[in-house]
Amino acid sequence: MANAMSTDRIRVDQTLHGYSAGHRLIYGSIQLLQSDARTMLVLSDASASGSRIPSEGYLTGYPLVESGKYVLARTWAAPEMSRPGCVWTHSLLIDFADLARLGSAGGLLECFRRPFGEGNSDIATKLEVAVTRTPTSVRPHDLERAGRWASALYGKPKSRITAERQGPADDVLVLAIWMQQWPRLRRTFRFCSFSADDRSTATDTFDLQLMDAGRSARPRMPNDIAATAVGQCDWLEALLNDLELPAQSDLRPFLRNVGSDFTNGRAAMVPLIRLHGALQPNASPSRLAEAVSELESLGSRQGRMGRAAAARVVLLRSGIDDRQLLDFAFQQVRADRELLGLEPAIVGRALLRWRPDLLAEGLTVEGPLQKAFEAALPEADLGELVDLLEVVPSAASAVFLARPDILEDSSFWRMTTIDILGLLRSLNIEQDHAARIVVALAEAARDDCSKMVVDCFGINPVVVALSAMDVVGIRSRMSWVHAIAGRTKDLAESMADGRLSHRPLLFALSEILAPDAVPNNMGTDPWVTAIERTGTTDDVLAEDLLAAFLFNRARGRHSMSTGRLFSLSVQRLHEAMASNRLSSEAWRIAKQRLPYGSVWRSWDQCEKLRHAVVDDFIDRELPPIEFGTVVDDGHLWIGLVDLAADSWRGRRYLSKVRSALLGAHEAWQIERAKLIDHKII
Repeated sequence: MANAMSTDRIRVDQTLHGYSAGHRLIYGSIQLLQSDARTMLVLSDASASGSRIPSEGYLTGYPLVESGKYVLARTWAAPEMSRPGCVWTHSLLIDFADLARLGSAGGLLECFRRPFGEGNSDIATKLEVAVTRTPTSVRPHDLERAGRWASALYGKPKSRITAERQGPADDVLVLAIWMQQWPRLRRTFRFCSFSADDRSTATDTFDLQLMDAGRSARPRMPNDIAATAVGQCDWLEALLNDLELPAQSDLRPFLRNVGSDFTNGRAAMVPLIRLHGALQPNASPSRLAEAVSELESLGSRQGRMGRAAAARVVLLRSGIDDRQLLDFAFQQVRADRELLGLEPAIVGRALLRWRPDLLAEGLTVEGPLQKAFEAALPEADLGELVDLLEVVPSAASAVFLARPDILEDSSFWRMTTIDILGLLRSLNIEQDHAARIVVALAEAARDDCSKMVVDCFGINPVVVALSAMDVVGIRSRMSWVHAIAGRTKDLAESMADGRLSHRPLLFALSEILAPDAVPNNMGTDPWVTAIERTGTTDDVLAEDLLAAFLFNRARGRHSMSTGRLFSLSVQRLHEAMASNRLSSEAWRIAKQRLPYGSVWRSWDQCEKLRHAVVDDFIDRELPPIEFGTVVDDGHLWIGLVDLAADSWRGRRYLSKVRSALLGAHEAWQIERAKLIDHKII
């Protein structure tokens, strides 16, 4: 594909060096520091004597460090000069900053012009060169040679590399390798595409020199390494793929982004290639760990961008649990006030999961860790927050403020370092939240907190929490039932307004409360309201005990709904007594208010029960309609009517019951009224 050339351009200085009659000629003079000018004069001369320079010339690339420029030069033989061995060298001087903008050196190659005759004394000092951003592709049949050169250059980064020049195409190949480098390495890279002698100096070593294939260069360059002597390595494939298909590779942009702060030249290439591969989505954590280790071997001050790239991947990948990798990533986070460019919440979540101890710094010092901590709290897992508080108790206030739902987690209440009383007293929360806290406390088996909770929040949160449990759950949390049972006035309110209407909870309360304990100062008895909001269960023993409890309460003097309490208890209690299924506890409660004396058969407890009910209706002058509907069992109801009809006061009361039933207009009630007719005539 043809190179895409942008309209962006750079300005390039140029000079032309040559010899005439034994004197050096310089055209297009520019201002350089003395040392740089001397370097340029030396390197613009012929690369070696006694070698036949190719007709197309050869390339030399080297930096002028003090002037901040890079020289790319082409040298041709100048046989037209009077002095043998003369050359023309056309040099382009590119600012380091402009060199970094180039994706290809193709535009620079097009600028070279070989002079003829005595040269051109009118050469312009400045050129404008189009910036070609698309890299030049290396042809497939050249990849093997490029691979040998690259293996030697980057596999032996401290050595001078030599290779045989085969032809003009080698110039393009050298430039492709040069342009593949990141800007900082590119501007320090020294190369020559045709040489017979080592062009290195005591201070400036050439990285790559292509040697004249027609001469034996080995005796004259004893310290070099031939490219053919270095084997190829696993990292080379990625480099060659990028050279062949740069548009399909992201290696070059990666090198450009992360290579900027490496000062150890070619030695950084292999670690960066390995890091690039390790950062791919399908790379294993072990591969990433190896790449990070190799990166760190370059020195603690090298590769800040590369370290940041690796740390970002570690923090973004949820599956990485390598402790060394995570410590490495967090080390980078602590050193970067911008959190490696990651969203603070991402960093915060990773810290919460792996190193909550580091967040202790973020609680007291305003900075990146504090920002990460605050950003992570809203979405953090509750278990991670609990782990954080175990390690950093001082984080409690910040956690409670951002995540009050942690108080609803049972694992939080299992922590032994919590000042529960102080915490409960400090909370200003809604009743629904308090109820969820009670559930968490109960799940955490913190029954020792039950009274504290009731003292701080009242009984309603506990009632709500217990009302969500079944019978087994409630019986395993009886300390909570005892805690609310001590607040009888509050119980009366909760029963009256419907908040306490969970039958299993009513069972539990009936087992531990005295029947008269809950006050009924006005209106319907709270127990009646609560019971009538629930349905009968299949728990026979619990229902029998509740019936005994309600009967006992009805016989007392504290309820304003005696008749309705009888309606809720008498028939079931009578059936239990008749079938001899009443538990000892239920019998203990019921017998407390059964009548004594010998007027009835002392052994017939059912008869005592019937007399107690009839006597209370007549003596207390309870609402007649309630007597008429006190039980559903017709046979039992007739037995009660018979007992009432045995006395003058009873018959007078039954007359009122008859009138009340006739006024109800229900067929079954009218039938009951007719039955009374036969009893009171």
